[in-house]
Amino acid sequence: MVNWTVFEGAAAAWDEVLAAVEPGNFYQCHAWGEYRGGMGWQPLRLIGRRGDGAVVTLAQMLLRRRLGATVVWIPGGPAGDTACWAQTLPQMLRARFGAACYCRVNLLREGTAATADTLRGCGWRPPSARLGTGLSLELDLQGAAAERLTLASRNWRRNLRRSTKYGLSIELWREPDPAQMVSIYRDMESYKGLAAQSSEQALGAMVERLGPRLLLFRCLDDEGHLLALRAAGLAGPRAWDLLAAASRAARKLYASHALFWALTEACRDRGATAYDLGGADPTGNKGVFDFKCGSGAHLIEYAGEWEWAGIPLLAQAVGMMMKSRGLVA
Repeated sequence: MVNWTVFEGAAAAWDEVLAAVEPGNFYQCHAWGEYRGGMGWQPLRLIGRRGDGAVVTLAQMLLRRRLGATVVWIPGGPAGDTACWAQTLPQMLRARFGAACYCRVNLLREGTAATADTLRGCGWRPPSARLGTGLSLELDLQGAAAERLTLASRNWRRNLRRSTKYGLSIELWREPDPAQMVSIYRDMESYKGLAAQSSEQALGAMVERLGPRLLLFRCLDDEGHLLALRAAGLAGPRAWDLLAAASRAARKLYASHALFWALTEACRDRGATAYDLGGADPTGNKGVFDFKCGSGAHLIEYAGEWEWAGIPLLAQAVGMMMKSRGLVA
């Protein structure tokens, strides 16, 4: 039996316990909760202990009130063995928020039949309106650079070599300007016909709140003009793809290849042994999928999204709202 208590300690203390329970879980780190807290969510952090006092699970919850109900979103978590929280988490939610409560978790670790059986047995269900595909690509950062590059496709390696011909500068962006960042996004959205991917407010908040956990690189042309940016979130042995945008001009110079390679090398230098490329959509976003796959990354299927609702009818209503209104973006 797991007993849940509210965590009210310092950020470093939360992250230390998280690293012990589930190393590499970026979206449950304290800084991510603070970032989302600045974007309209209310973070609530809970620790689950066994009867002997040992911490076996953590849940950084993001809360909002919608449709008269409490909406609980747990990106990347809860951390810890599913069997430790699958039954007691709904019990705690009902006791704390009442029956009008909807919870969705997103488990960013490889799924197994045992995990799915445990969740179903405790009243969790896969949502009818998912926010993602449940797939991602993972790049192994272990081994020498030359060895890892052999895992990339021939075309990807060729494009990386081509990028060296244009005098590009790849550098750590030490004092990022959110206005410049969003300008690259707007350029990319325009030529790709995309809806807005981010905002100046969100980018500024991410830079401010994530601090040293955010590793942001930029690519400049031979005249010093900004062409592209890419950023990763650092969480011990894992790095997570967070931001990626390239202008129309960047495409002709293969800037994205040079930028990606430099960023992943920097993550490796900081202790990461694996790089999660932040989701994969082989059919709906084939161009991006091919770029990621060409880097040498391999496809993984997450345990993914599961939902629970104190009132069953809430699941469909809130679940559809989360997707249609971009509630978790």
